[in-house]
Amino acid sequence: MLKLYNTLTKRLEEIPKPARGGFASGGKDHLNLYTCGPTVYNSAHIGNLRSYILADFLYRTLKFEGYNPNWVMNITDIDDKTIKGAVEKFGVAASVVNLREFTEVFIDGFLQDLREVNVSVDEITFVRVTNVMPQIQEFIVELINKGYAYKADDGSVYFSIEKYQADFGDYGELVGEKFLEGKKVGARVAVDEYEKENLSDFALWKAHNEATDGQIFWDHPVLGKGRPGWHIECSVINRVAFNGEVTDIHTGGVDLIFPHHTNEIAQSQALLGKNNFVHHWFHSEHLLVDGKKMSKSLGNIYTLKDFSEYKPVAGTVFRSTISGAHYQSQMNFLMENFKHQGRLKTQMGRQAENIYDGVLAAVDDNLNIPKAVGLSIKHNNGFIVPYEVFGLGIDESKIKNLEAVTDPAVIRLRDQRLQARDLKDFVKSDELRKHIEALGYEVLDTPEGQKIKKKITL
Repeated sequence: MLKLYNTLTKRLEEIPKPARGGFASGGKDHLNLYTCGPTVYNSAHIGNLRSYILADFLYRTLKFEGYNPNWVMNITDIDDKTIKGAVEKFGVAASVVNLREFTEVFIDGFLQDLREVNVSVDEITFVRVTNVMPQIQEFIVELINKGYAYKADDGSVYFSIEKYQADFGDYGELVGEKFLEGKKVGARVAVDEYEKENLSDFALWKAHNEATDGQIFWDHPVLGKGRPGWHIECSVINRVAFNGEVTDIHTGGVDLIFPHHTNEIAQSQALLGKNNFVHHWFHSEHLLVDGKKMSKSLGNIYTLKDFSEYKPVAGTVFRSTISGAHYQSQMNFLMENFKHQGRLKTQMGRQAENIYDGVLAAVDDNLNIPKAVGLSIKHNNGFIVPYEVFGLGIDESKIKNLEAVTDPAVIRLRDQRLQARDLKDFVKSDELRKHIEALGYEVLDTPEGQKIKKKITL
């Protein structure tokens, strides 16, 4: 049985299979897996992608071992950063429609990035925050009615940590048992991201501010004009996507433990009761670049676009690189190492049918992918665990199952792009890609060549 480290309890725990009763009372025939998705104001960097690849390793393992996982990921298309980007692009008259137009570009780019690093995109249920606005408003009103939230003078609604702590006494438990020692619950904090030292009531609903928000707002008879804070979004999407069932495993990077996941727990338990929100918290460590955290000032923030010269194998090489470190360990990414692999066009070998017990045991032991991959490679110089566990090889079934292109215009553009790539005219190739995408298709440059399929719409 799979064992994973639980950030909440600070110990390794077995993950019960749904067939044996699962986590929820009464049992169920599936496992609910939730991943905190991107805030779509920019392209995802490789640190973000590491987190999603590790979540995909977990999903593939759960699926392979018969847990029947139901995987949901949010798309944060409304927050401080997305509003700022939309207003900068469209001006002070920027509307909700403009916000959607602004974020759509980054959503499409994110899905393409996930495909390139072989994350199981087609098996994830993506939920955009702006698509569940009525449920968010309803959730906030429920918190107000139960006394865990209050409206401030400026019209914004805040969550009361003092009230929650009086009733539950476990705020910050995800960070550590003594998180609140020496800290005083202070005033309110309006920004979405803040440090542990600034412990304050956090915003659930932010009143509309024309000076910064343009015309981006939603109206509500109780809450007034405004939009949700960051933390409330995931609590609501968990509730909606899983039809009120408990979330069995919740994944994300360690940077989300506080304040995001800490606040998720508080506002959700305030309505659902203790231990009725998430049973297991799975957090992956930071990806460093040249031994340092990624930052604009250091100029060491990389996205998959920075590896475009190594296509079509860049995503495969990056995924295989990520498999070399345990999810609880910080990983140091060295560009020179990646370039070396890119030049060699490193690709993982074909898979055999049989499963080596030692490999599977390594996976079950807190998702020890590095050890499993190492054992797998050593055995007959090839993979002995099927594609669906690691996703490091070529999934021929996916390639075969790509939707056949019948649109004559797309076929013509496809053939022109193939010719342009053969002539190494990459400028023209990129232009033709844009024309194909404008017709509602995705262009996938795979190790097996160019593939075309219909876009996913959210």
